[in-house]
Amino acid sequence: MTKNLLIWSGIFLLAVSCQMFKLREREKPETTPGWILPDSAHIAVRNLENAFEDLNIVNYSNCFDEDFVFLPDSLTYSRNPDLFTGWDKTVEVQTASVMFSQIRSNPELTLRFVSADSSGDTVSLLFEYTIHLNLLNGEALSVNGRSLFTTVLRDDGLYYINKWEDFLPDSQVGITWSELKGRFKQ
Repeated sequence: MTKNLLIWSGIFLLAVSCQMFKLREREKPETTPGWILPDSAHIAVRNLENAFEDLNIVNYSNCFDEDFVFLPDSLTYSRNPDLFTGWDKTVEVQTASVMFSQIRSNPELTLRFVSADSSGDTVSLLFEYTIHLNLLNGEALSVNGRSLFTTVLRDDGLYYINKWEDFLPDSQVGITWSELKGRFKQ
């Protein structure tokens, strides 16, 4: 009897211990509609585009790596270099939050892919962009230029924007994304 109890106890413990080593599913970041799990660099930038168009600050914030930096276009920087010093994820999200609160309705953002370059876990994507938006004060803005988004693959297997470099367009009509951001930084 004792021998049977020991055998059954051993089988039970073996079954329970096997469950302890089961692999868990990867946890997804908290998001709202419009978010796609960024398992490629292109999707990471697509999430930025969707969040901007939806004026969704939660998804916008989720696009960026914790070590994110923004580098403005050279002309905007030369006009006010102090404005862009230390532009990290916190500044980016705070500025976008203020900007989103001043936009009357969903803006139109178009990103046209130009080129890509990759090295290890880093992928850089160059886009031409145009943005049309209306502010609460009645001002209509046209924004255009080029942006280089450098994404990194993190340990969770997802891509996040680590660096955003803005460039002047070939022909300047309207303002650049750097100028737009500069208007709303507090």
